[in-house]
Amino acid sequence: MLSKEEVEAYAKEYYVPIYKYCFYFLSNKEDAEDATQETFVVFSKKGHLIDEKHVVTWLFRTAHNMILRQYKKRYTKTNQECVFDEALLEASQKFISFEEEMVSYYGERHIQEVYSRLNDREKELFDLYSDGTLKTGQISNLLGIDPHTCSMRKKRLKEKCREIMLEILFY
Repeated sequence: MLSKEEVEAYAKEYYVPIYKYCFYFLSNKEDAEDATQETFVVFSKKGHLIDEKHVVTWLFRTAHNMILRQYKKRYTKTNQECVFDEALLEASQKFISFEEEMVSYYGERHIQEVYSRLNDREKELFDLYSDGTLKTGQISNLLGIDPHTCSMRKKRLKEKCREIMLEILFY
């Protein structure tokens, strides 16, 4: 976990590299500045949640998300297609695995916050599923639902928990 001073030090050290990264993909000074500033706004809010060993990768992943937002803004302004180049697509694929690793790594720390955002039906399934001792068929019998329905609910629950963790860590 980073202190406020460490967050500020990282912001000073990595502002220029993040800006260059944004500019490389956006090819527009104003958009690159906006994406860079938005990255560090999020970092100032979420930096205390991150271990020091993940900071640099987290910064570049968040900057990448801001680049994608800029592409979306361009598209909505012009109602024309914005071309995603191969380098951007490749970078997106690399960062997806980083996000998954971050969700796994920080999941236990933020399990209570994730749990608090679930509705009652999701909490019930979460309690049964997270125990790890019950199989899908047993859970479906306890809930009085079809095994396929139970399997689909588990899949949606995992995705929702993942999205909540991404929101906690990145957005």
